Amino acid sequence: MVTTRKKKQQVVEFDVHRYQQGGRTAYSLVMDLGTLDDNVPNFVSRDRIEKANRRFIDEHARRIADYIYDVDNWVLGAILLGIAPDVVEFVPYPEEDGSPSDVSGYIQIPLSGGTSTISILDGQHRRMAIRRVRDRLRQEIVNAKDLSAKNGRDQALKKLEYKLQRLDEMSIPVALYEEANTKELRQMFADLAKTRNIDATTKTRFDDRDPFNRAAVELAEKGLSKLLTDRIEMERTSPLRASNHLLAVSQLARCLKVLQYGFGSRASRDRIREADNNYQDLIDTGISWADEFLPIAREEFEDLLSSDLEENYVAMHRAKYVSFSVPVLEVMAGCFYEWQIRRRPLYELADWIRCSDFNVESEECILLKSSMLIPGDSTVVSRNQNKRATINYIINQALVANS
Repeated sequence: MVTTRKKKQQVVEFDVHRYQQGGRTAYSLVMDLGTLDDNVPNFVSRDRIEKANRRFIDEHARRIADYIYDVDNWVLGAILLGIAPDVVEFVPYPEEDGSPSDVSGYIQIPLSGGTSTISILDGQHRRMAIRRVRDRLRQEIVNAKDLSAKNGRDQALKKLEYKLQRLDEMSIPVALYEEANTKELRQMFADLAKTRNIDATTKTRFDDRDPFNRAAVELAEKGLSKLLTDRIEMERTSPLRASNHLLAVSQLARCLKVLQYGFGSRASRDRIREADNNYQDLIDTGISWADEFLPIAREEFEDLLSSDLEENYVAMHRAKYVSFSVPVLEVMAGCFYEWQIRRRPLYELADWIRCSDFNVESEECILLKSSMLIPGDSTVVSRNQNKRATINYIINQALVANS
């Protein structure tokens, strides 16, 4: 990288290979760690998903930093960045015949208003780990200088200065995409995740191509359901016991799949396409389940719709009401589907569930009778086979009661 002046404006230059990927112009380059640390944004969010990144996890970055510091022959994968297309100028190198190359050249990015448009698509933990190692070495050099001034020994100081110099001269591969739209960057992140694992909540929020994910986010954020509004965890993969959340957004997406195709059914490509074509029906079904069926099926859900509901009601009553647990809500979704495909009035099923025993300490608890509880243990069993057995038990008992 070099910094030059162009028309009284400072720019940074990188040798690159230009290529096309997915309809976007992209550049392959390398950055030494000092250049990366000086030019790539260092904003991270520890509490929520921001821009095109998953939630930042300090422990993950610390482990990478310790690895870089301790291991001389460390290796890190490429960092993927997005940048506003209008701030990048590609200057081609000449081919052997003198014609401009379509591939080889260098790019110029203005320091003012150019590098500030860079977004991290993938690699925020590696990027922050590099910052931490450099800061650590700088501080250790300051401390070593103080000691050297006192005892006249500078061997440790020289070793640290060499280590920092060597680190800054090391490089990391970078893929730079001409893309600044946050929604597009999120979709790119979700597409990358299809070949590697990311947490379910981040994938649900970023993968806009999946109609169940899209519907779950919409139900959670747009106030379409009175029961679900402000009760969906948008950052973690499962609600905290002390929170007022009923489901994580990824768990809500799973419930929507159950409502549409039944418990344990696979969302094939054809089914995803069908759900996409009937997207409003998917939304309406989710609202019907949450705001109509659940409140008449259990009094505790009816209480959630009360205008004078006490604050943090779910958190305060989570231990009391087993129906607030994620596995039981999945069962409720499965029962809703099974009753609907039988074309029976929903109030019949809801009435039977309302009158049933959900007290985990009772011998008559339907979850105990259907194998979702182990005798003497109040913890709900969340294995799929147990949830399936409970759905079958409830449906069969409700059919008998309404025959």
